[in-house]
Amino acid sequence: MTPRLIRNNRPVDPIIIDILRVVAADASADGIDYMLVGATARDILLDHVFGITARRATYDVDFAVAVKNWQQFDALRSRLLAHGTFKEQGAAKQRIYFTGPNGSLCYPLDLVPFGPIAEGTGEIAWPPDMAVIMNVAGYDDVLAAAEHVRFAADFDGKVVSLAGLAILKLVAWSDRGRENPKDAHDLIHLMDNYTAAGNLERVYDEEGVIEAGDADPDLAGVYLLGKDIERVASAETLAMLLRIIRQDFDRLSNEMIKANRHADNVGERVVSRLRLLEKSLEGSGIEGR
Repeated sequence: MTPRLIRNNRPVDPIIIDILRVVAADASADGIDYMLVGATARDILLDHVFGITARRATYDVDFAVAVKNWQQFDALRSRLLAHGTFKEQGAAKQRIYFTGPNGSLCYPLDLVPFGPIAEGTGEIAWPPDMAVIMNVAGYDDVLAAAEHVRFAADFDGKVVSLAGLAILKLVAWSDRGRENPKDAHDLIHLMDNYTAAGNLERVYDEEGVIEAGDADPDLAGVYLLGKDIERVASAETLAMLLRIIRQDFDRLSNEMIKANRHADNVGERVVSRLRLLEKSLEGSGIEGR
């Protein structure tokens, strides 16, 4: 796979690259596949690769790791802590902090386990009491389509694709949207900017895409995003995404509107985009049940 390149005028924070190097090396040493997800992945692709200004800055680094069981997860976590540049703080098992060689930094690193550890349920239960449940539906699909990004001449890292990120954002919003609307805000930002994120030629070249957007390339980009989600997601994941959109359309669109409340005609724009995304996913022949 040809790697995505970071723009010379939009370099990635070198500390973030240091964190990615260490986690990627330690995961690979134990045969663990991985990808960068979350807000840092969003910023790397939209801002640093495609030159689209991020909605909000973040220092959080979220690493999804495909592990067999909790023993393998704990071994990776222990290996990272053994470097002396990470520390534990608080009770959250998934979170450690990168402090750097002299201990002066504090970059949160969340390790998100998925894969065989979920035993086909799409969920993980955090030890020791297994009371905290996390939805990891779609992660296996998304890993297979992860992007390779060249962070340095000697280091390519795996980053969730924008279509994959849209899947994870919609699932995460369904889980926690009532407490935190940030996933809805990120999703509409992806929808608004998908054409600008290296997809303008595809909008015009792929059959039926520009027509679906009524000759508006930005609107057509939303339809293309749906087609790319369809290419990434399993039938089960597609059905879940359609259920989420259909069952919570009003709440989801309202939260998207709040993220753009100062823009002109924001309500009409958000609703038309979300309806077009739904239409694109329906074209897969999958019905939400």
